[in-house]
Amino acid sequence: MIQFFEPLALVFSGLYGVLVLFYLWERWRRRIPVPSLLLWEAVREDNLRARRFRPDLLFLLQLLLLTSLIVGLARPYWQEHDGGQVGGRRIFILDTSASMQAREHNTSRFDDARNAALKQLRGLGAEDEVMLVTAARTPEVVVGFTRDHAAVETALLQSVATDTSGDLAVALAFTESARQRSDVPTAVDVFTDIPRSQLPAPFRESVRVFQVGESDDNLAIEGLQIYQGRFQDYRGARAYVRVENFAHREGHGFLTVRLEDQVVNRSGFTIPPRESRGFLVHNFPGPGRVIAQLEVADALAADNIAYGWIRPVSRARLLLVSAPSPLVDDLRALAAATPALELQVVQPDDYRPEQALHATVTIFHRVVPAVPPPTNALYIYPPGGNPLFQVSGDASNVEVLDWDEHHVALQSLRPLASLPLQRARIIAPPAWSETLLWSRTIEREFPLAFAGEHDGRRLACITFDLEAERLLSTDNVNFFLFFMNLLGWLTPEQADAAVVRTGDVYAFGSLPAQPVHVRDPHGALQTLPASQTTIQPLFAGEYRISSDGTGRTVLANFVDPLESDIGRASREPPVAPNAVQRTATERADAARRVPQNDYNGWLYAAALVLFIVEWAVARWIGAGRFAS
Repeated sequence: MIQFFEPLALVFSGLYGVLVLFYLWERWRRRIPVPSLLLWEAVREDNLRARRFRPDLLFLLQLLLLTSLIVGLARPYWQEHDGGQVGGRRIFILDTSASMQAREHNTSRFDDARNAALKQLRGLGAEDEVMLVTAARTPEVVVGFTRDHAAVETALLQSVATDTSGDLAVALAFTESARQRSDVPTAVDVFTDIPRSQLPAPFRESVRVFQVGESDDNLAIEGLQIYQGRFQDYRGARAYVRVENFAHREGHGFLTVRLEDQVVNRSGFTIPPRESRGFLVHNFPGPGRVIAQLEVADALAADNIAYGWIRPVSRARLLLVSAPSPLVDDLRALAAATPALELQVVQPDDYRPEQALHATVTIFHRVVPAVPPPTNALYIYPPGGNPLFQVSGDASNVEVLDWDEHHVALQSLRPLASLPLQRARIIAPPAWSETLLWSRTIEREFPLAFAGEHDGRRLACITFDLEAERLLSTDNVNFFLFFMNLLGWLTPEQADAAVVRTGDVYAFGSLPAQPVHVRDPHGALQTLPASQTTIQPLFAGEYRISSDGTGRTVLANFVDPLESDIGRASREPPVAPNAVQRTATERADAARRVPQNDYNGWLYAAALVLFIVEWAVARWIGAGRFAS
């Protein structure tokens, strides 16, 4: 249909009356007395009736010329739509984070928010377009802009709250971008338990918030940590559980820790308001799945359970290539005290590469073979002129000045020796390695330990002489722990189960056959495409990944103190952002100032042609009258 960008220009239609007046005025005759009518007998009657309005060709051309100019100023354009009234656009953001599962009286916050969204949806006009976005850890467009309100209602009814943290800021940024690209006014409605005042400032005044939820009654497991060394069996494993009370009154309940279905510990507790308490559990009867569960009457159940895993012991075979030394004695004593370690000692002259085929890690002390072993390897105090490391000198009495605390070999350690290290090689770290410990001389900085992957194997080098430091000395406990952690890094094992946080992406790697099936904690089965090797758990519990008889287990925990703190200090009513809606309208109008299908250019061209034709006709009529 035809519409106008500048409809106010149509007020110039009043010039039609002016044109008619000019036409009549031109033909108006003055009354002049004459002595005889003989001269008027030959004049035609239509010329005698000068006061009667009879448009001629000139008048019609001038009328068309004026019409072209007026309509051109109004800027007409053609807009196609499905008929009827043109509707607006609405974006619904539905919060599906874990706090929305909190119970409020006889319902949940999520149910209240979804019902509010359904009420708003059913009140929209038939021509209004709606987009539905769910917001948990990441936003997801469930339904794009559509006038099919039944499809949006179905999607709302099928939506569920997840066991993940929420990030409304990302969802709001996404919808703001969608709104700015829209060519019609677009409003955003947010259905959440977060007050408007706690939304990010750039979006706070541009949305309408339907807030739900008031209760702060929640106790949560905010951490389950299993302490088990790489070479430690289940008898030495310990579990630490931290329970936090997020309510403003005392919390009471029971904490039960089980290994599979066997209860290991059950403790009653009372926790003061806004405080936490830790529980240390040991004496596990075997390896397997650890389940910590709260028995409390609170509003949120998602954070009342957490999972851990105690590994079964797996033996590591060490091949030590070294001449007789105190280090050999220390490692023999260590292997005798650690059931998971097997140690074989070979003299450097007797070493053959094939001896390492059955070893997990090969340790070279003061020697670097010409042919690298077919296993992961640890080099201790390598000699100068070796084929693998570039040794540029020696240093004595050096100290550990810095370390990489993010590497697994140094996590939770502060490897500061009480005494300087007696001997160290100055070695340039290879490009494939990362430095673990640093020291320096007056001239330069150099590594005391580095590690990395090279040619598909894990390699590590300790540049100082562990023999001189005595690995099992009580003065060097941190160096002993560092050595054991580094040995654990060199002997990775395929875990029977992985423990992750809900919402995090977990890479399970490639499985021997396709397709891959994933069964979530609710029993739903999903088949992954052949190219997908990751999952993102959205619910707390056990995920089973299987393919052609090969299976893996992923235990997902919901742990987020911000999400578990469900109390809301204020309830703010939904306020329509009129100023923002007006801005959106102005933005849409501005976007339509540059149309693709307007006709004002053609109308101006037609006006120019009509002007030329009217001029030519006027000259022709004037010449005819002059000739007569």
